[in-house]
Amino acid sequence: MFDQFRIYGWDDIEPLILAAALSDLSMLFIGDIGSNKTEGSKAIAKALLKPNIEFRNYEVPTLNFDDLIGFVNPKDLAKGTLEFVPTPLSIWNADAVLFDEINRANPFIQSKLHELIRTRTLMGLPTKLKMVFSAVNPPERYQSGYMDIALASRFVCVQVPNITAMKERNINSILSGNGHKSRKYDLKTMMKKARNAEITAEDENRVCQMCKKIMQEVSDKEIIFNARQLKMMKKLIKAGLALRYASGLDMFSAPDAVTSYVASVIPEVNSVIRTKANPGMILGTIRSIVSGFTLGDPITMAKDIGELCDVEITDTLAWVSAMKQLSDSEEKIPTLKKAIAKVKTMAGKEVLEKELAEKLARHLATNITLKTLIKEKVPVTNLLDRVNQITATI
Repeated sequence: MFDQFRIYGWDDIEPLILAAALSDLSMLFIGDIGSNKTEGSKAIAKALLKPNIEFRNYEVPTLNFDDLIGFVNPKDLAKGTLEFVPTPLSIWNADAVLFDEINRANPFIQSKLHELIRTRTLMGLPTKLKMVFSAVNPPERYQSGYMDIALASRFVCVQVPNITAMKERNINSILSGNGHKSRKYDLKTMMKKARNAEITAEDENRVCQMCKKIMQEVSDKEIIFNARQLKMMKKLIKAGLALRYASGLDMFSAPDAVTSYVASVIPEVNSVIRTKANPGMILGTIRSIVSGFTLGDPITMAKDIGELCDVEITDTLAWVSAMKQLSDSEEKIPTLKKAIAKVKTMAGKEVLEKELAEKLARHLATNITLKTLIKEKVPVTNLLDRVNQITATI
């Protein structure tokens, strides 16, 4: 789609960029020097807004606050109101903006950019900004400094491809400067249709279940996960569905695209913050869950262990893993007891091997015991007796 305005080789990230734009989220382009981050953001903004937009490109390391706000109007200040006299550099009349090398911002400017990135306002005053881009070179390769997680988690992270990863036709288009004949996509019309698309209740529920499942799984892998990221993830996945409805193209809701939507809101996966997390392992977990939901896998999609007990089991290891995960958040003791009964039945039919069944049954029994003790507020002096009573009934 982007070939038509001479952005070549971005095929794999087009769904993510358009989903982020549809969701009105700010984007962080991460890529090598000369990977077209600046011109790409400008071309995308013009294609989605209008050709004659006011586009600002700020070099953040040398950015002063006066460059953003202009100058205070002394006449309005004398009246007790705060207004600014705009300059050709100031932000007030801009439609779109790129903050280049945002990871090298000084702390004062960075605190001001937080507001612009998240709410498109500055000092509480509205701007005309409709699109916000930022750009960084990969810190681990360029030693350019890692980002603060509070700032990084406000972005949709987009990994801009290096030319060596592009297809031959993309490289030929770059070398010739002429591109190749391709279908013209009316992106404005497509985006307008997508904004008006209605997501079905079934899809809405599936997206919510997927987001919760992903959050639960990746939170154990050195990831700091917050509510804002969860909301952004849901917005992007729903935007992908809306774009599929508007365009008729499955690429917007394919597993690769949905995986990229999820990964884009996790800074640890995108190597822009210091972390001990293993990006490959996290991406593998995300892809596995996304594929399960895409294929309608009942084990992956089960909301609780009650539903999981009724699933027809084809993959015992996946079922045991899901049961163990869901049992930790299950509050209903009768449901946990139902799960133990299911495990015993499966072991009796030799669907589950004995040792695996015993380990899972012990895990479920421990959850029942702990939740019962907490619910009953058992005194410490009576703990051992009560534990023996509970386990005897399981």
